[in-house]
Amino acid sequence: MLEIIGLSAEAEALYEALVERSPATPAELGHEAATAARLEELGLIARLPGDPSRYVAVSPELGLDALIHARTGELAGARHRIAQLAARFHRSTPEPDAAGPVEVVTGREAVRRRVELLQRGARRQVRVFDAPPYAAVADGNAAELELLELGVEYRVLYDRRAMEAPGTLAAIARYVAAGEQARVGAVPVKLMLSDRPLAILPVRNDARVVESALVVHDPALLGALSVLFETHWERAVPLHARRGRLAEAPGAADARRDLLPLLAAGLTDAAIAAHLGWSDRTVRRHVRAMMAHLDAQTRFQAGYQAVVRGWLAGT
Repeated sequence: MLEIIGLSAEAEALYEALVERSPATPAELGHEAATAARLEELGLIARLPGDPSRYVAVSPELGLDALIHARTGELAGARHRIAQLAARFHRSTPEPDAAGPVEVVTGREAVRRRVELLQRGARRQVRVFDAPPYAAVADGNAAELELLELGVEYRVLYDRRAMEAPGTLAAIARYVAAGEQARVGAVPVKLMLSDRPLAILPVRNDARVVESALVVHDPALLGALSVLFETHWERAVPLHARRGRLAEAPGAADARRDLLPLLAAGLTDAAIAAHLGWSDRTVRRHVRAMMAHLDAQTRFQAGYQAVVRGWLAGT
């Protein structure tokens, strides 16, 4: 059962016996000393002083979870390496339908595969313009969470329309908590840029779904797309995660710290209320108080004054 994390059947049997009957010697449990040595090496059992050697089991929540986590990291690293090799393969051996500096990929599943391949082929950084509609599966971008853990930097600029969708704010908070750098602003085009270098621009075939995408290889086009991203990134509102929700960086009062980045991002009162778990009335009350404190007549003026006063500084 536990062979997948490096335990032989004999080692698993001895560990299970020690879980139920500690302390004990391997001989008392009908096992070889070599099996106990292997479990001790893996950190699953500990030796007590004395002769003969007696062992106690380490808590499964600690010992086995550590082995699982180590194996998960190894598998993620292997997947990342495979993706890098695959990216090099596709670069040197273009697909039959590739068309020079820009190729067209058709079909939602094919687009999804190329998006994942682009991410897993990244060396240090992935940059994203995120806006609806989406071709990805409903459970989000699992590749990003894995690559963030491996040290790949993600900078994602979310369009305000994307943040209005139910559940999107909570999902963004999860990515930000994992290490994503997130901002909100005006997104001119859906885009994913890798430092491979490579870019994908999904193409909307109808009002709801993405059925095809442009894969850009040309250095000149990639340079222009990079400038486009950086220009919009500088103008966007930064977001941070706190207590599982999106919030401003620490230093302001709780209500202002929670509310300000969402307000500056242009979200409606209803969207803010849904994300923060407030009522619409509570949102309006805090917005009015913030506007009065900033001597602002409009929400836009309040956001501007917040930036001028440094309330978003450090984000």
